[in-house]
Amino acid sequence: MKSSNQDFVAKDSLQLVQLIIDRERAMIEKDIDLAMSQFSNDATWINSQGYFFQGKTELKKFHRMLSGNDSLDYYYEAGEPRIRILGAKNAIAYYSWKMFWYRKENPRDTTFKEIGLMTLNAQKENEKWQWTAVTNQHTPWFYNEIKPVQIE
Repeated sequence: MKSSNQDFVAKDSLQLVQLIIDRERAMIEKDIDLAMSQFSNDATWINSQGYFFQGKTELKKFHRMLSGNDSLDYYYEAGEPRIRILGAKNAIAYYSWKMFWYRKENPRDTTFKEIGLMTLNAQKENEKWQWTAVTNQHTPWFYNEIKPVQIE
């Protein structure tokens, strides 16, 4: 029989995974309101080029810039999330992502392939998880599943 703590961890992990699934859908559908609904008002974001964004308003501008490009569009995919519950109200989520940019007039013309790893810090308030800090980095490969590395 699971302890109640294990039940909470499982429930919270599922809620965080669902946030990432919803984020993937928001990025694909360019649903900025859905993407922004996941962030706290004071959230921070460091993008894969190292730019630091502070506050939900700036994060919204950044996401609008991604989705509103005049000449380029993208394909987006997220890998399987890895969740680490740190306490009753704190967690970290990791997932791999890829964003392949193409020219709108020719979707087969991929101009740039971005691949990276997202690290999201989450806090739970009133039974709702929100992203509070995000760090995004480029990686050489897309990892469908994030596995710990062991050095021999």
